[in-house]
Amino acid sequence: MTIVISGATGGVGVAITKKFAQKGYDIIALGRDTEKLKKIRNFIRKDYGVNIQYYYCDINVKSSVINSIESIVDTLDSVSLLINAAGVFPVVAVQNTDENIYDSCMDVNMKLPFILSRGLFKVLKNNNGGKVINIGSSSAYAGFKNTAIYCASKHAILGYRKALNDEWKEYGITVHCISPGTIDTSMANVLDQDSSTYITTEEFAELVYDINKYNGNMLIDEIRAVRRVVR
Repeated sequence: MTIVISGATGGVGVAITKKFAQKGYDIIALGRDTEKLKKIRNFIRKDYGVNIQYYYCDINVKSSVINSIESIVDTLDSVSLLINAAGVFPVVAVQNTDENIYDSCMDVNMKLPFILSRGLFKVLKNNNGGKVINIGSSSAYAGFKNTAIYCASKHAILGYRKALNDEWKEYGITVHCISPGTIDTSMANVLDQDSSTYITTEEFAELVYDINKYNGNMLIDEIRAVRRVVR
């Protein structure tokens, strides 16, 4: 079984890549930093012995996204799972937000999942039960100061998931969205929050894996995940 993961060099992406490699999945890692991608590939091969390939994939370089998709479709008959884990987190007041910040946030958080899902439709369908897992945010449900653009991008992914799941269910493809609270990555450094409430990347990766493995009769579509703090 093969998974494709975008944002593979970020804190969440690395943890998810490790979890699925540990479980024996072959990996196709997408990201913007080729040096980090090489290190991840070498580490995964050495420690887990699975097949892992990487492709440079930057939404700001359209040809890189197209080339990544074409390479995957040309070399694989099927993909069992697409994880849209790439994300950016601009923290800026709306009155101070220029259009470049807006465009970058929407491109990474919404446009890239759309392009990858569309481009990999054939190989997901060929899996006879392919899945797409999008990474949302609890911010989609409750806006926070200076994160209006980010919140909007994550709310957009919720609507996108609902519609796409309805469109693709006839092909046996299910589309999920996990909306976590704050995950303990470098993106959280800009926040003034109690870090004891943060979700670890390992915990989040475990949740992603569990959702992928579930094949019961319950419909799992949108999941909100926050840390339970006992004091």
